[in-house]
Amino acid sequence: MEFGKRGGAIVKYSGKNSGVHKVHAIDDRIAGLTKNYYGIDLKRIPEMSDQELAEFADRAQAMDRLIEVLPILEKHFSTLIQGQVKYEEFVANTQKEAAAGAKKIDQKILDVFLVSKGYENHLKLMGDKARHGVLKLESESRSALSLERLDFQTALQLVQRRHQISARRTQEKIPQMERREALAEQVRKESEERKDLLNNGTKSASKKGFWQGLGDWFSGK
Repeated sequence: MEFGKRGGAIVKYSGKNSGVHKVHAIDDRIAGLTKNYYGIDLKRIPEMSDQELAEFADRAQAMDRLIEVLPILEKHFSTLIQGQVKYEEFVANTQKEAAAGAKKIDQKILDVFLVSKGYENHLKLMGDKARHGVLKLESESRSALSLERLDFQTALQLVQRRHQISARRTQEKIPQMERREALAEQVRKESEERKDLLNNGTKSASKKGFWQGLGDWFSGK
């Protein structure tokens, strides 16, 4: 607090008694910026009372207290921000994994549904085959009764003819079965030779012969 002398008496400082006539260095634009950004009116300072000037001291003390806790607040805020980011990542990853798992579960549910439908169709097919089989047996039974009405010789000829047709069909199937078996055996041997070649290399026992392979085994080759 400043005091001045007027006529030998002590006079308390008050606005408009600063002695400043005019500040020539003030730029209106920068002064306006200073007032808007920081609440400091450079034009009014010479006119302010002690009470108004004391408010700057109050603000400065409050700012000192704020600056003192800024490092602590910065640490806390950093923890809060990083924690929020981590949690958001956790939530996003969890939802992503949950969605992927749900797709797999849905697919398995669909697979089971299709298997169930397939088994249902299988049962229906078996039922149809059973009905056709019963009808066939009934038809054969009726045919057998019809045969009984024929004379014995005619019935015997019919049975013999059926056996001949069945035997001929069986004989026709035998070469086909033999060819399939030979082809399957050839494929099996080629597969075994390929596996042996890939597992044991060109020096495998199957390529050398039994005795040469046995000799290599004893010699540690």
